[in-house]
Amino acid sequence: MEIPVYKMELDPNEPKLGMKIMSMVDAPAIMVNWVKFKDSNQVKFAIDSEEQRIVFAPALIPDMPIYRNIGGKEFYLTIDAQTIQETAIKFAKDNLNNNLDINHDGNVIGDVTIFESFITSPNRVQSAKGFEELPIGTWFIAAKVNNDEVWNKIKAGELNGFSIDALFSFKKAESVDTIDVDKTIDQILNSKIVLSIIK
Repeated sequence: MEIPVYKMELDPNEPKLGMKIMSMVDAPAIMVNWVKFKDSNQVKFAIDSEEQRIVFAPALIPDMPIYRNIGGKEFYLTIDAQTIQETAIKFAKDNLNNNLDINHDGNVIGDVTIFESFITSPNRVQSAKGFEELPIGTWFIAAKVNNDEVWNKIKAGELNGFSIDALFSFKKAESVDTIDVDKTIDQILNSKIVLSIIK
């Protein structure tokens, strides 16, 4: 059975397209969870220091097929490395580092800030620790979570990664056999990042 594939595209000069908000979700579409960083205290006082409350994860992975089924219509979405870079640049240009919600509910949450954003590149940062198997062109972000309610949900495993909320134009790509798509996904799931994958 063949399922159509649509490539996401972005015109940086079209103001309506691009990122609107970054969502903290229970099940990221890219199937990769974040790494939770805690404070490693070198000096301890009578009361232990609070956790740093930093989460770090990929936001977009180039050429990874993302399965969708809308009203019984099955298709895959992909995004290439160039479009990921354009999306990340527009996200920064539009000053959206404080625009985060939970599970795409549209309600911006306070006290959560994206403070780090980078795309792996042969000329700059080639990989991120814990995610070495992800391809060049992957967009990573780190967020500082001072919101108690959100941090408790992260620690409880109710929130597990980032998901973009964005508008793109779409171009139909060649149809692919579902076996080939499954093979691509299996290669990612069976790589060294398996500890970061949703169970």
